[in-house]
Amino acid sequence: MAFNKDTQIKRFESTADTYERKGNREWAYAKNGKGDEHYAKARDAYDRAERNRDKADRLRNG
Repeated sequence: MAFNKDTQIKRFESTADTYERKGNREWAYAKNGKGDEHYAKARDAYDRAERNRDKADRLRNG
């Protein structure tokens, strides 16, 4: 199924926003002493957000 380029960009941006919110939440859990494993979860979520933003930028510019 072929998607419109703008639709794909919007999906990547929306997914990045979701992972960024998740990363913020996990970071807050870690900072509030709810377990050090939340630092790793936050880092993973931020990495996923960055990858999705990069994909959106590549579609936008290329």
